Amino acid sequence: MSPRPDIKSRGQEVARTIMAVVSPAAESDAASAAARVAFAAEANRLTAALDALVGFATWPDTEETDFPALADAVAEAARSAGSGLAAVLIQDGDAGRQLAPLVARALGTGAILGAADVRVGTDGLTFTKPVYGGWLEEDVKAARGLVPVATLDLAGYEPSETKAAQAEASLADAFLLETAAQGAGAPSTAPRIRHLETLPPDARSVDLVHAKRIITAGMGITDEKLLAAVHELADLLQGSVGATRPVVDEGRLPKERLIGQTGRTVTPELYVALGVSGSPHHVAGVRKADRVLSVNRDVRAPIFQFSDVGYVGDLAEVLPALLEKIKAFRDAPAGGDSRAAGAASAAGAASDPAGGV
Repeated sequence: MSPRPDIKSRGQEVARTIMAVVSPAAESDAASAAARVAFAAEANRLTAALDALVGFATWPDTEETDFPALADAVAEAARSAGSGLAAVLIQDGDAGRQLAPLVARALGTGAILGAADVRVGTDGLTFTKPVYGGWLEEDVKAARGLVPVATLDLAGYEPSETKAAQAEASLADAFLLETAAQGAGAPSTAPRIRHLETLPPDARSVDLVHAKRIITAGMGITDEKLLAAVHELADLLQGSVGATRPVVDEGRLPKERLIGQTGRTVTPELYVALGVSGSPHHVAGVRKADRVLSVNRDVRAPIFQFSDVGYVGDLAEVLPALLEKIKAFRDAPAGGDSRAAGAASAAGAASDPAGGV
């Protein structure tokens, strides 16, 4: 990595520069690596569109990060671009959302958190971010004379192989930000923020975009008893409840639970579709799920063409059997902390395999 956090010292003068701050690489974490590459690819795209120069930076991967000191280091590096600094882009995430407001304060500007898209215009960058639970989008621009500091939430974005290779090359050239005084006899700096613990999100209320397991109720969930069973299944699997458009329109589940072209686009590890027909509008929101399990009484339901495992059956019979099977697995002596994950992977076993399609 380059030892100098100086995004202007690359052998040429340019009108505009971008500083892109990426989270430290986590070993053996494919999701983290993909997120880093997606962020770098987007930073490269914006740099090319602005005809600018980009400087990538990261910070040491330690147990505790002194974010105020890190923000000072980011701001100092950003200032090296002088008046040509166009933006400071930070990879979205827990660390990014802690860092961005501190960097903005150090630079005397404002922070934009969770931007899902960025457009380049003659008057600079316009950031688009979801609001009202993703139902609407808001365009945000920095006031004239201010440099935007923004985190980019690029969930679901997969750059092409060529762009991914360019992004990896950019990341390899990232400089390492130092957050503590260096040199013999220099005073040490203790973190002003101390990490106590990380609390996992509540699957019942987490935004569906971030849910690892989703159990979706379709029109086949015909009464409140079955809907209650869907909620119970979600609790057993530590998953979130999703809904199709008819279920939301009837007021049986809130709008933020809607999945599909006019709702949320999700990428869970496990997607369980219960009584979901599989219309193109719905499937558009769940195409990137890792594994799809569906139950429907109609053998011709389109959802089966999209499913890894599908079962033809009456949910009034299947759901109670599924709940009983998972409870038996949960209450078995062995299993430990991995029971919820094991129950999720074994969820399909509660239905009669003879009824599969």
